[in-house]
Amino acid sequence: MGNGTGNDILVLLLLCVGGSIVLAALGIWLHRQRKLTSRGAALVWAIVTVLPLFGAGFLMMSKHVVEQATGETQSGVNEEPATR
Repeated sequence: MGNGTGNDILVLLLLCVGGSIVLAALGIWLHRQRKLTSRGAALVWAIVTVLPLFGAGFLMMSKHVVEQATGETQSGVNEEPATR
């Protein structure tokens, strides 16, 4: 990451990870309260729990592809050369 790059996508990623953790904790609490007892409901809840992670990955990849297409990011280059 070069100077001046924003961390908007990183913030979004952390929010999605936090959302998945909250959904997992809620699922555990619902299971202990005997409100999430069937296998089908537990499977659906597990899928819903990981969906934010896939969404964050999709957004990160689409942003990266757009940056490559516009020439903002070059393949194989980590940082711009330092100019003095």
